[in-house]
Amino acid sequence: MGFSGLRSLITDIETQPGWQTRRQFAQVSEYWPKVVGYAVAKQTKPASIQRHILYVTVANASWVQTLTLERRRILHKLNRLISNPLNDIRFSSAQWHTKPIRRTQPVSDLLKDHPSYIGETDITKAYNQPATTTPEDAFARWATIKKQQQKRQELCPECQCSCPPGEIARWTMCALCITKTWQ
Repeated sequence: MGFSGLRSLITDIETQPGWQTRRQFAQVSEYWPKVVGYAVAKQTKPASIQRHILYVTVANASWVQTLTLERRRILHKLNRLISNPLNDIRFSSAQWHTKPIRRTQPVSDLLKDHPSYIGETDITKAYNQPATTTPEDAFARWATIKKQQQKRQELCPECQCSCPPGEIARWTMCALCITKTWQ
């Protein structure tokens, strides 16, 4: 079989409907930064094309709202560049995956007082550890973090439960107790 036979085979495969969508997606991915601009392209990623609708993942909900308002303009510019026109674009932040942020500056004291703060060393360990394999492992890790957190917390004078020092400083009791007094 010569090269002409291979070329005709590839051409036949590419004319099938499944390959047309892939070729269309390749075109969209190629032209996407030019259509939306390179700054926006860093915050967005074309994900798939289904039934002539382009699905794009974005960094956060603000980008979803902004780009949804601009979708007709983006669609018009994109359709001028690709061979098969799209009917619509849908934006979502649900599938956006980012790498963990490595902190180079110390975490502020305000952040350290927040109830969800688990400590810089714990965060570093969490990113370097393999993913937990079972729900029991995940719970055990969470329980260990909570115990470390409680060691740094103060006791509420009302209910004697651990709470962040910021709550004691603000209300002289924990958030649960203060909400009971507001009722």
